[in-house]
Amino acid sequence: MALDDDILLLRKIATFRVLGPDALRVLAISSEKVHLRAGDVLFEEGEPADSAYIVIAGAVRMRRAIDKTLDEPTVVEEGALIGESALIVETHRPASAIAIQPCTLFKISRGVFMRMLESDVEAARSLRDMITRRLNAALDDLDTVLPRFEQKA
Repeated sequence: MALDDDILLLRKIATFRVLGPDALRVLAISSEKVHLRAGDVLFEEGEPADSAYIVIAGAVRMRRAIDKTLDEPTVVEEGALIGESALIVETHRPASAIAIQPCTLFKISRGVFMRMLESDVEAARSLRDMITRRLNAALDDLDTVLPRFEQKA
């Protein structure tokens, strides 16, 4: 994949869409490509999370230990971002990720992402604004459902 193609792929991800061309270029250049065969484990539930992954090709099954075996697994396909919060905060993987077919992914480390934000104030500001909008929307959603839970208590 050429650098311009990598940048276009990053631009399709909602989290990165708010970033300018210089920030996207840094991420594209600094991203590591990971190749998995069907059945390969990308990461295990509970492991420290220090990076996010973008599925370029293939599909990954996300599974938590508490999931019942009969439940439909969550399948993450091309164009999806896995582990977004790991780019910003120290956290642990909430689920295991297993390739269900041959996959190619971009790996973006938290260190690279944070250095990009430190060097590009506008990118950092745009990302902060996007996170603020998401948080406000989530809080509004909670305000909507909270009365339903209070009535049952």
